[in-house]
Amino acid sequence: MHIGINAQLLSFSQNYRNGGVSRYIRYLLSELAQQPGSHEYTVFVNGQDVIDRLPRHPQITYVAAPWPEARPAARVMWEQLNLPTQLRQRQIAVLHSPVNVLPERLPGECASVVTLHDLAFLRFPHVLTRAKRLYHRTFTVRSLRRATMLITVSQSTKQDAHELVGVPLEGMQTVYPCIDERFSQVVEEQVIQDFRRQKELTDGFFLYLSTLEPRKNVTTLIDAYKLLRERYGVREKLVLAGGKGWLYDEIFARVQRLDLGEHVIFAGFVADAEQALWYRAASAFVYPSLYEGFGIPVAEALACGTPTVTSNISSLPEAGAQIALCVDPHNVEALAEAMRQAITDDHLREKCRLMSSTVAQLFSARTMVQQTLAVYEQAAIRHASRSRVQHRASVVR
Repeated sequence: MHIGINAQLLSFSQNYRNGGVSRYIRYLLSELAQQPGSHEYTVFVNGQDVIDRLPRHPQITYVAAPWPEARPAARVMWEQLNLPTQLRQRQIAVLHSPVNVLPERLPGECASVVTLHDLAFLRFPHVLTRAKRLYHRTFTVRSLRRATMLITVSQSTKQDAHELVGVPLEGMQTVYPCIDERFSQVVEEQVIQDFRRQKELTDGFFLYLSTLEPRKNVTTLIDAYKLLRERYGVREKLVLAGGKGWLYDEIFARVQRLDLGEHVIFAGFVADAEQALWYRAASAFVYPSLYEGFGIPVAEALACGTPTVTSNISSLPEAGAQIALCVDPHNVEALAEAMRQAITDDHLREKCRLMSSTVAQLFSARTMVQQTLAVYEQAAIRHASRSRVQHRASVVR
C-alpha cells in the first residue's frame, strides 16, 4: 500500500511544541525507518529543516509543506485545502493523521486512520482557551466520526471516544505510545551525582516534568508539597520542569502565595538530552494530572527506575503499569502521603528499579509500530468493504 502520514505537528524546537504529540510522531517515523514492512510512505512535514533531522529509508518519501506549523491558522488551511490534492495526485491508499484531525474532503479511494490522544476538550473544556475548544469541536469530533479506523493511546481514551463521541468500539484499536530507548539505558551513579551537584539539588528533589497548564493539576501538587514540608519537615525541593503551555499564571502565583519561592524551582523546558538525567536524579517523580490520553512522563520515569506518584483516574494507572503509586488527584493529603512514601519506602524503590526494564519493553517503539501497521492494513480492508457496500447500494437505487 501507499500510506500517507500528516506529520505537520512534528517539531524539533526547544519549547512546548516539542511535547507529547510531536514525540509520538518522531518515534513513529524513526521506527518505521527501521521496520517499514512492505508498504511505501509519503510523509508530510513542516519544512526542509525537519526533513534534514529525520532518518532516511528508500520506502519513505518526505514532502515539506511550506505553510508554517508555528502559525496554526496557516497549518489548518494547508491541512484542509492542500493535503487532499496531494493525496489524490500521489494515489495514497491510507492517510494517517497522528494528531486527531483529518481533512474534511478526502479522496473517495483513500482510507483514513486517526490517532486520538485525548478528549480533554470535552472532559475539561474550561482548562482550554476558547480558540482551542472551537478548533477541536469543529475538526476533531468530525474526524473521529469519519475515520475508517481510530487509534487510541489507552483503553481509557478508547472508552471516552465511545461514550463522548459515539465512535463504535469495533472501529477503534488501542496502541500504547512508546518511550524512547534512552530512558532504559544504564547511567553511571557518578554521572547522576554530578548532575545533582550541578543543579544544586544534592538533598534530593521531587520532580514534575511536563507542560505547565491547568489540567496537569500542578497547583494541587504545590499544596501537597507545602503540607509535606509542614507535617514531615522534608528537605527535598520541588522541581517543576517543562515549558509554559496556557493559563499557567496561577501556578507561579500559588508558589508565591504559599511562600515557597526558595523551595520550588522552575526549571523551564527540558531538552531531550537531559530528560533521563532529571528522572534518574529525582528522589521521586510526581504527576497528579486530572486527565491524560496516556501519560508518557509516568512511563518514562518508571523506565528510569524512579519511584512515581500519579493519579488514579483517566489513563494514568495504565501508564503506571501497576508499579506507580496512584492516588486521588483532588486529595491534597493523600497526595502528600504518597509523596512521603515514595521517598521513604525502600521496598518501593527496589521494586521500581527491578521493574524498569519491564516498563521499557511494554512501551517499546517496535511494539507500537507493529501494531500501527496492523491498523493501516485493517483500515484498508475496512474501507474497501464499505466501498463495495456503497457501490451495491447505488446500483440497487
